[in-house]
Amino acid sequence: MNIHHLVKMVNEISAFWEGEAGVTEAPKSVAAHLKRYWDPRMRAQIVEHYRAGAGGLCDTARAAVGILAEQPSAPQAPPPGPT
Repeated sequence: MNIHHLVKMVNEISAFWEGEAGVTEAPKSVAAHLKRYWDPRMRAQIVEHYRAGAGGLCDTARAAVGILAEQPSAPQAPPPGPT
């Protein structure tokens, strides 16, 4: 999936949770949402993007993806296929 689309989606989810849970609790809520509803491949891509510098992620999204990246079962992006 296009990383720019994933960044946009996680930023929008973050904005929603900031309004619902407050800025302090929003990262945990966003991380839970991503873990519950996003395909593992999508999570792997956004975690890889986070590890590469997290360009374009708002503060809440960055914190939420950081939570996912720190978990022992943090998804790893699959190796690129043959070219």
